[in-house]
Amino acid sequence: MSDRDDKPSPVPPSLESVEARLAVVREERAVKAAKEASQAAQSQGLGLGMRIGIELLVSVLAGVGIGLLLDNWLETMPIFTLAFVSVGFAAGVMNTLRVSRGLDEKIGLGRAVREKDAADAASGKTAETPKAPPKAWDDDDE
Repeated sequence: MSDRDDKPSPVPPSLESVEARLAVVREERAVKAAKEASQAAQSQGLGLGMRIGIELLVSVLAGVGIGLLLDNWLETMPIFTLAFVSVGFAAGVMNTLRVSRGLDEKIGLGRAVREKDAADAASGKTAETPKAPPKAWDDDDE
């Protein structure tokens, strides 16, 4: 006889025990996925904040550099530096606004408005615009 014949055959696991083990594994995976999603959202926000800060800093430094170069070249010390610092700061603020508008279109109020308009269009409703009262532009006291 062989060694296999001497060993008792293993008892197959019951359906309840398999389902219980599957439920535990699914719960662990769900917790892990939620944790990873939370970390991804946090790192995405941190990356966006760093991007905005760096863009603002670089635009101001570029303005200072261009202003200093022009002032040294034309021998007019503070005029171009001050002007290009202002231009650099304005460019940085415009970049920040552009990024925030892009976020608004992706996740903010802009997206909500588009989704509402799409839902209204699908249901057959038309967007109503407020109407001006008659002769609202006429401000003569007659």
